[in-house]
Amino acid sequence: MKRLTVFAVLLLASHAQAGELKLDLYGKGMAGNRIRVAVYSASAPEQFPFGNKFYLGIVGEAAGDRFTVSVADLLPGSYAVAAYVDSKDNGRQDQNFLGVPTELYGFSNNARGKFGVPDFAAAGFAIGERAVSLSIHLH
Repeated sequence: MKRLTVFAVLLLASHAQAGELKLDLYGKGMAGNRIRVAVYSASAPEQFPFGNKFYLGIVGEAAGDRFTVSVADLLPGSYAVAAYVDSKDNGRQDQNFLGVPTELYGFSNNARGKFGVPDFAAAGFAIGERAVSLSIHLH
């Protein structure tokens, strides 16, 4: 019985350390399109926002001009989010001949770079034991 109690306490303690991320993405032109979200970890900040080594990927379809998703059981640490509307459903963010995105996109903290994309530090946020809610405007 004592072992069962210790196991239950350890199980609850490990679950309490996990965090939750609630994302609310919004922007005109999202309705009916596939939304692709990548959650990047501080363990590989150089991957943000284009690397394929993201911590977690989420794909869904927006019913309207909002898309909400919750990610449970994230380990405590720093993360950053990059998201875009894949209107052509080809698995990549399309760009014009100058390299400017032609599909809606956004980053956590609504971060923007001066001459391109923001870095991990600008888009980064911390996950702890409590839920973190972020709104990201896709433009």
